[in-house]
Amino acid sequence: MTQPPPGAPSNWDSSQGQQPSGYPTPYPQTSPQPGGWTPYPEAAPQPPGGYGMPGGYGMPPKRSKTPMIVTILVLVVVLVGTGVTLAVTGVFSSGKSASGGTGGSGSGGDAKKLWSAPAVNADPNKPSGGWVVDDHTLANVVESGVTGYDLNTGKQLWQVPAPAGQVICAMSPRADGGIGAVGLGLDSDHCDTAAAVDLTAGKLLWQEKLTLPSNFEGYKRVLGVLWVAKEMVIVQDPETTFGYGARDGKRKWTAPPVPEEVEEWDDHFCYSMSALAEGDVTAQVLSCDSDGVKVATYDTVSGAVKGIAPASNDSAPGSWWLLSANPLVAVDARTGIYSLSGPNGSPVPIGRIATTFGEFISPNYAYGSAAFDGTTMFTVDSDEGATPSEHVTITVNSWDTTTGQSRWKHTFDVDAEAKMVGMSQGKVWVEYAAPDSDEERQLMAFSPADGSMIQGPTFEPPYDSSSPLTTQLVGNKIVRFGPPKAPVTVWDMG
Repeated sequence: MTQPPPGAPSNWDSSQGQQPSGYPTPYPQTSPQPGGWTPYPEAAPQPPGGYGMPGGYGMPPKRSKTPMIVTILVLVVVLVGTGVTLAVTGVFSSGKSASGGTGGSGSGGDAKKLWSAPAVNADPNKPSGGWVVDDHTLANVVESGVTGYDLNTGKQLWQVPAPAGQVICAMSPRADGGIGAVGLGLDSDHCDTAAAVDLTAGKLLWQEKLTLPSNFEGYKRVLGVLWVAKEMVIVQDPETTFGYGARDGKRKWTAPPVPEEVEEWDDHFCYSMSALAEGDVTAQVLSCDSDGVKVATYDTVSGAVKGIAPASNDSAPGSWWLLSANPLVAVDARTGIYSLSGPNGSPVPIGRIATTFGEFISPNYAYGSAAFDGTTMFTVDSDEGATPSEHVTITVNSWDTTTGQSRWKHTFDVDAEAKMVGMSQGKVWVEYAAPDSDEERQLMAFSPADGSMIQGPTFEPPYDSSSPLTTQLVGNKIVRFGPPKAPVTVWDMG
C-alpha cells in the first residue's frame, strides 16, 4: 500500500491527487505535469481544467458550436483583497478587442508548411514531447527513444533508443546547451533513473539510478522533475533536489530537505514538492511539517543557497509548483499565483482562482503556460464558469509581479480559444483559434509594453493540443511537437 507523504492528514489515501512531480499530495486536487510532456492517461493525474494534457491552459479541446449549459462552475481570475474577491479588469487595459481573430494591425497571411516527420511506431497513449535544440536541430521524444531532425529539411539526423528493458518515463521541459534530460524506468510507475542525451551527436551520455528516501517507503516512482541549465542536469526525488554535471553525470551538489544555513529549521522535516532550474537559479518548493511551505533558491552550478522565501504558513499545505525561478513565481493549487520576489519578503498575490461556491481550486497554469519578460508575467485566462453565460471569453493579461497588479488586458471574441506560445523576438506570442474555426490557428503577437497586437500567420496543425510548449517559434519557423502519428511539423511564417 502506498504510504502517505510526511505531514499528510489522517484521512489521506493513495487515490488522492498528485503534484507536478508525480508524488501524491496531502489533499485531493489535480495538478499539471511541467513541460511539454503528454502524460499517461491511465496513470498520471489530470491537469487543472481537466483537459487531459499537461498545463496548456487556455485552449481546451474544441467546443461544440451548439451552446451547452455549463453545469460545473470552473474558473475566474480574481485579485486578492483583504478577505475580498475582486474581478480582474486590468488596471491599464489596452482596450483592444480581437474580432474574429482580428482587432490589431498586420495582415497575417498563411504560413507555408515545410515538412512533417513521418509517424513514429509508438503507443499513442504513452508520453511524447519535443525540444528545440538550436537553430538547426529538433528532437522528438517518445517512450521508446529520442529522434533528431534537421529543422530546415526534416531529415532524420540520429536516433537514441531507450536502453534495453527500460522506457522513457519523463523528460525535461526544455533542452539547454545541446543536452536534454530524460527519466528511465521499467514503466511510468517505476521511473527511477535520470539520464542525459547529447542532442548534437545523438547519444546517451550517462544514466544514474536513484533510490527512494527511507521516509517514502512504499512509493513506486522515484524520479520527480528534470531540468537542464548551465551545463547541469537538475533532478528531483520525493525529498531532495540534486545537481549533476550535464556531460559527465557526476553529482555536484545536493540540496538537503532542510537547508543547513537555516538554523531555526533544526529538527523540522521537509520534503521537496517541486523544483525548477532556469539559468543561474534553481528553486525548490519545500513542504515542512511545522513551517508550512518555503521556496529555497540555489546557485545552479554550485548548489549554494541563495535565499529562502516563505510561501505559506499553512500547517497542512496544498500542492505548490513553480512557474519561474527568476522572477520567483509559484502556484498554490488552492489559492492562485504568487510572486516570492517581493521587496518585503512576503508573498505577493498575482491572482486567485475561485468558483461561485467560494471554494478555491487549481489555477490553469503550469510551466510554459505563462511567459515572462523581466518582472512582467503574461497569462492566457478564461472566464469559463465565472458567469451564468453559456459562452467563454479568453483574455491575454500582463501582470507586474512586483505588485501583483495588471498592466494591460486584451480580450478576444466570445468563444474564441487561445494558449500561450511564449516570448520571441521581443513580443508575446499566443496561438489563437477563432470561434468559427475548427482547424485553423493563427499566431498573435503582443507588445509587452502596451498590449498592442499584430496578427501573425495562420496554419493548420494536425491535431488539437492544450499542452504548453507544444507550439514553439524558432526564428521565422513555427514548430509543432505532437503524438507519434504527427511527431513534428514545421511551417515557415513567411
